[in-house]
Amino acid sequence: MREIIDQLLQGKYVYTQRNLDFSTARIELNLGPGELATGSFTIFGPENAFLEGKVTSTDLRMEVITPDVSGSPYEVSYRFNSLGMSHGDVLKGEFRVISNQGEYVLPFVVTVRSQVVASSLGDIKNLFHFANLAKTDWDEAVALFYSSDFISVFKGNDAQYESLYRGLSEDPDNEQNVEEFLISINKKQPVAYVMDQESLQIDYTGLNADHGIIITKNGWGYTHLFADVDGDFITLDKYEISEDDFTGTTARIKLRLRTDQLHEGNNYGRIRFYNNFTEVIFPVTAIVHLSDKHLTGDYQEMKRLLVDLVRVYENFSCKKITSRAWLSETGKIISKMNAIDDKNLETRLYTAQYYITAGRINEGKWILDKAEKEALDADGDTLYSYYLYLSTLCSREDAYINDVSERLEGIFRRNPDNWRIAWLLLYIAEEYTTSSPRKWMMLEEQFTFGCRSPILYLEAMNLLNDSPSILTRLDNYELYVLEYGAKKQIISLNLIDQIVYLSMRVRNFDMRLFRILKACYEIRESGDVLEAIVSLLIKGGKTDAFAFEWYKRGVDSELRITRLYEYYMMSIYTDENGLLPCDISKMVLMYFSYQSDLEYDKNAILYRYVHEHKEEYPELYDSYVPQIEKFLMAQLDKGRVTRDLGYLYKNMLTRQMVDAANASKVLSALYTSEIRVSDSRIVGVCVVYDKCEGAMRFPVVDGVCYVPLYGSDYTVLLADHEGNRYAASIPYTNTKLMLPGKLSAYAIPYIQKGKENLDLFLCDLGKNAYTIDLDNVGRYRDLAGSELVRKSYRNEISGNLIRFYYDNDFTRQLTEYLVNIDPEEFESAGRAEILELMVMSGLYEKAMEWVKTFGCHGIDAKVILKLCVRLLDRGALEPEAKELEIAHYAFRSGKYDEQLLNFLITHYNGTLREMREIWRAAESFGLDTYSLSERILVQALYSGAFIGEKIEIFKKYVKSGANADVEMAFLSQSAYDSFVKGTVTDKFIFDRIEKLALENMPLSEVCALAYLRYYANDRKSEEEVNEEIAAKFLRSLLSKDVYFSFYMEYADVLPDMVQFIDKTMLEYRSGPDAHCKVHYRLDNDADNEYKVVEMRQMYDGIYVADFILFFGEQMQYYITEQNGEEEILTESGTIQKSDIVGGTLPGRFSLINDIMIGETLQDYDTVDSLIGEYFRKKFICDKLFSPMDTEDSREG
Repeated sequence: MREIIDQLLQGKYVYTQRNLDFSTARIELNLGPGELATGSFTIFGPENAFLEGKVTSTDLRMEVITPDVSGSPYEVSYRFNSLGMSHGDVLKGEFRVISNQGEYVLPFVVTVRSQVVASSLGDIKNLFHFANLAKTDWDEAVALFYSSDFISVFKGNDAQYESLYRGLSEDPDNEQNVEEFLISINKKQPVAYVMDQESLQIDYTGLNADHGIIITKNGWGYTHLFADVDGDFITLDKYEISEDDFTGTTARIKLRLRTDQLHEGNNYGRIRFYNNFTEVIFPVTAIVHLSDKHLTGDYQEMKRLLVDLVRVYENFSCKKITSRAWLSETGKIISKMNAIDDKNLETRLYTAQYYITAGRINEGKWILDKAEKEALDADGDTLYSYYLYLSTLCSREDAYINDVSERLEGIFRRNPDNWRIAWLLLYIAEEYTTSSPRKWMMLEEQFTFGCRSPILYLEAMNLLNDSPSILTRLDNYELYVLEYGAKKQIISLNLIDQIVYLSMRVRNFDMRLFRILKACYEIRESGDVLEAIVSLLIKGGKTDAFAFEWYKRGVDSELRITRLYEYYMMSIYTDENGLLPCDISKMVLMYFSYQSDLEYDKNAILYRYVHEHKEEYPELYDSYVPQIEKFLMAQLDKGRVTRDLGYLYKNMLTRQMVDAANASKVLSALYTSEIRVSDSRIVGVCVVYDKCEGAMRFPVVDGVCYVPLYGSDYTVLLADHEGNRYAASIPYTNTKLMLPGKLSAYAIPYIQKGKENLDLFLCDLGKNAYTIDLDNVGRYRDLAGSELVRKSYRNEISGNLIRFYYDNDFTRQLTEYLVNIDPEEFESAGRAEILELMVMSGLYEKAMEWVKTFGCHGIDAKVILKLCVRLLDRGALEPEAKELEIAHYAFRSGKYDEQLLNFLITHYNGTLREMREIWRAAESFGLDTYSLSERILVQALYSGAFIGEKIEIFKKYVKSGANADVEMAFLSQSAYDSFVKGTVTDKFIFDRIEKLALENMPLSEVCALAYLRYYANDRKSEEEVNEEIAAKFLRSLLSKDVYFSFYMEYADVLPDMVQFIDKTMLEYRSGPDAHCKVHYRLDNDADNEYKVVEMRQMYDGIYVADFILFFGEQMQYYITEQNGEEEILTESGTIQKSDIVGGTLPGRFSLINDIMIGETLQDYDTVDSLIGEYFRKKFICDKLFSPMDTEDSREG
């Protein structure tokens, strides 16, 4: 830059206008946090002028990659790093361009774009927009839901759903979770599905075909149905129905029968269409008609009547109805059968038996006689055997009965598994009628063959009631029979004794035996039956709720059964409200008063009851206290909690019971809630805290999950084994087991780090605020570095920690913490706050590193000032580019002191305006501005840029002892601007030129010209020229044959000016070294032709031509410039002598001019006198001077 001094001292000035053009008027960048953006702009300089300079940025983040400008056009590359910036940040700055063609600033604006989620419908700014997108394009909405940018939507009122979203978005591309989200935020209802018919009935006659089912959906959103078939004969073309299967709102699936799985008659099945939000049951019936006998309505009715016939007989046998009622009901059924088909053999035989039983034997015999042949010819042996049996009812002759018995025995031998024939034989064959054991064996044999008819059970029960001793064991057959008897309430008292006796010998529990004994107890509430029931339950280890009823009865009855009290407590239960089914027996309380080996949940029930009734049993309570306390310690160690344990913790936990080993478990127990869900699909509970990373998962066992829930800023989600999660579509209950109250204070002192520390933090947040103090500072320091806490809250805790250390003068801890803190973890505001505390804490070098990395944006200028001043105090603020820019940031923000100003005065280089502001401030402080002034003046000469205080700065600089070369260069440039460019120039410049001239300092030619013209044309009335200096300058210029019209103002100063008395000068300004010609003619020229004269360049771009004109003469002219081969007219005009001057110097030109004036005025006396004077002077000149080579010409 200082090369300009030498150039100016050599008289090399820049005549052309200095200007630059840029490829853009403004740089705008839009990027995300942490992104690196590069770009460029182009600088265009003047044609035929060399461009050089330097480009810098006002912000440290904007790095100029190619700062040194050389040549035109020149591309300036830059790089911007948004590391550590936050969404929505806007940074404004400028590129400084300091060049030999002027100074410019190119503004730039960097916007860190807000997290806006773009979609086909436009930007998604809130959840209402998202719901509209889901309704329009479900697939796009699902993809957007699982994108990393979607979380930015949760702002304002929608922020309440952020944790819900975080929990539901953990399983990528799960459409059901998107549906659950929209349902939970009340933006939609689940999609409903409707079938085109309520059920499907298919009549199958041998030809199979597809059957269509049309499904219509109502609503929008997640469209996915699964189909399960219940019925082996049904098959579907698809078992999953998705959005692609729907045309509009309808989908069609095909059903086909599996013929190999069909049976004659009605085949019942169903299709279950379901997803996690809905379920539709669609019944399917396939009616098969393949045999010759079609299933007519009469056939179905006949079957129903047969069932009624057996039922009425069963009621009669069980003594539910009288014989008269039985006959009446039977008669009605028989009548209905005959009305349907009185030709049917089976019906006629039923009718015959009814008549015989009713005492109408002849009518019955008549029917039998008519049916004999038909019975003999009937298919199978059953109806014929039935006929034979009925015939014995009409003829009671022993011979005939024996004959029928033999025939039936023969038939039975052919059909041993036919229970109907066996049943008939029981009433005819003497072998069975006289032997109960043989009859029992016959029935057992039929049971073995698979008979499960109530007729068989009735016969067996009748045998047992009559002869209980037949019952010798309780195997499968016996249990079936007795269970039937229990169901029908037909067990006799004697048989009960036998059952009780045998049950006591049974080693294993059998539910059928339990039901039998239960029925026995209902028949006879005796101690032995109760003892049998209780013993059986204990043998089976039964502790279900149903068993408690019997254990309670056993205790109340004071039964002496081993482990009865244990099973009493093992089976006791609480309802959904935590209430016991009854009071616990005092005998049980006494039994367990010294030791209890029950499971922890049952012990909790026992101990809670004891505590609740301590007023009723004070002595008993006192005996329980030691084991309760021991029990509580053990449960705390295992981290267990239930409703009953919660009660005990609340009422019996003491400070002495809590220590470092169990403190975390105590805290967890105090905040545990019980979540109950009845849906069997649910296998886990997920809890998403607003301030924690990820979700915490807990297993669901038997529909119950115990979850520690801290504070209130959390979302509970249910999870199934397929990764689906539910917030609103599956109901559940959330019950707080206890209120921590003062108990939490027992655990807090022992918790300082780890996951338990996080739990405590969440507890604090439940109070809507947290405060760091001496007791918990360690915990919060651990939390600030915990990956379990979300980044934004870690940063918040870090900021609060730093403030705590600073406010409490914990210098060492503060320093240690700040040194290790990562600035990239913080957003702009948080980082600025921590930086301020760094500076306050004396970590200046660390703070400077932060500022150099992240810039000054968003940092209080007072903080930057203090940082710079402290580093200057230490001599640690180097005059490097970044440090200077940081210092200047404080200054331009209005925050500076003397020390910072001195640093900038000595080292800063910016635009002239920036340095001028520093100069102003320094002057106001009374600081030495010599070096800054010189840099400003040199840069002004280099760039040609203008600043208003330039002369003031120059004056101050001169006063301080200016560098001679710099001063000469500045004066030369100022004179050049004044003389050549016509710039208004301060008089101090001319005073300084005069002073240097008096000191005989070598001054440039333009200084003399500017000085002479100022005093000739521009001086004020009171200003007087130094005639000595003016004469000196004029002699020097005239010696170089340089002259201008204003010289005539100095005619009295220098006699040599007489040579110009007859000259009229035409001055023209153009570019340097132009070819300018003046074309002229005088009004009195006879030829009336324009003559041409080449104008002479007297100085850069100033051209002069001189002419001799007398008063009253007029000259017309025009000026042309050569442009290649073409001449361009640039100026024209008229010059008249009276318009210019009236010479005052003596000489013949003046005399002639005065003569012409006199003639014009008709002052002939004066004219005569002047003519005489003219000739006298001519005579003297001719005698005194030898003639030179002359040429009569009027040209000058």
